[in-house]
Amino acid sequence: MKYIAVILVVLGLQACSQVPDELAVAEGTNLTPFSQALTDPGQSIGQPARWGGVIAEIRNTDDGTEIEVVNFPLRGYGRPQVGDNSDGRFRAVLPSFVDPVVYARGKSVTFMGTVAASVEGKINDYSYTFPVLNVTGKYLWKDLEQRQQRPDYSDLWFRNHYLTPPYRIYYPVPVPVTPPQDNN
Repeated sequence: MKYIAVILVVLGLQACSQVPDELAVAEGTNLTPFSQALTDPGQSIGQPARWGGVIAEIRNTDDGTEIEVVNFPLRGYGRPQVGDNSDGRFRAVLPSFVDPVVYARGKSVTFMGTVAASVEGKINDYSYTFPVLNVTGKYLWKDLEQRQQRPDYSDLWFRNHYLTPPYRIYYPVPVPVTPPQDNN
């Protein structure tokens, strides 16, 4: 019985951490990390990669779409771990049109593809070398729900009505003592 429970737990965890089909690779494929493409772009050209992050800018042309992405490390199932620090930016090149309203600035996205030659560009006035990814698969992540914590007032009602005594304890008010008067 224990073995069946362990197998069910493992299968359940495996089902929860599946990479979307658009981002899947054959087993045993070595993916090029973003840091390698950033530091040694010549070695990475033509290698498969899966990178993701937050969309910073999107440009559509007659040749396709170029999306500039702020890179973040990916979780096991491919979703970017957005945080305060980024490794840099990359450009994802898609051969077809992508609607800039759907793929809007600030959305989380993950791309699968092959590394191409880096390109020079600018971020504001700063010159930057962008690693380039020729995209073969893309996945736009839905926004995470932000749950607001509300106090459980039913618990407060229970504590106030059942765990406190039904009476109030009144303490006597101290009466000021006056010193005796001399009758002389």
